[in-house]
Amino acid sequence: MKYNQPSIQPQMVFDKSSYSDLETQIDELDAEFKVREIEVTFNKEAYFFGQVTSSNDVYNFLKEQILKGIEVQEHFIALYLNQANKIIGYYHHSTGTINATMVDTEIVVAVALKTLAKSVIISHNHPSGNLQPSEADRQLTRRLKQSLKLFDVYLVDHIIVTKNGYYSFAEKSESSLSGDQSKVNPMEQKLREEILKQLKKVTQANAPNLFVMMQSPQGYEQVEQMVIRKVLHEQMVPAAVIPMLESEMEMI
Repeated sequence: MKYNQPSIQPQMVFDKSSYSDLETQIDELDAEFKVREIEVTFNKEAYFFGQVTSSNDVYNFLKEQILKGIEVQEHFIALYLNQANKIIGYYHHSTGTINATMVDTEIVVAVALKTLAKSVIISHNHPSGNLQPSEADRQLTRRLKQSLKLFDVYLVDHIIVTKNGYYSFAEKSESSLSGDQSKVNPMEQKLREEILKQLKKVTQANAPNLFVMMQSPQGYEQVEQMVIRKVLHEQMVPAAVIPMLESEMEMI
């Protein structure tokens, strides 16, 4: 059945002096309803070879390649990684004042989805040189972690950068990044124990890619999360998931 809509010709009478007001209203409506596609640009001038295996790797990459005004203004950067912990690209999200910068969670997550990232590392600098995170830094970390988790993207670390060093949320076991372990339910704990049992069997000979990732605390946690997702979404046992992940990483 075809829907037939009645044809109605609009009748509009304008005063010549009101044209400019009308144009302004049209521009406002256009801005409100227009849908814009997010564009992701890959910068070919910043190079990093190999996997990201530690927060020090990230610190050197950010300090040398991106944060040129590290002592002048705050910058917020997001690094997007593939399943093998290699950098897909980075997003210089914002540049702020000497002690603050704005972060839009929705945009950071949208870029992760657009680039098909499996994990994200966020970072910002403190021009003052103070390495300690603020409560606002912790709240942002918690909010981004929860938002990315909805799309099965893992927040690996939040790194505060200064001229003379860095602070890694992962290294310091910040609860805003790792979560409250006291709230883990018994079934999840049992699953983690089984995964740990299977991951202890991973060697450089039988699973070289996973073995390399597991050499850092954040790398191990990322592998664990990858296994958990497979177990929950595809109803597989951990023993079967591990060789499958290794095979997938070999094809990247």
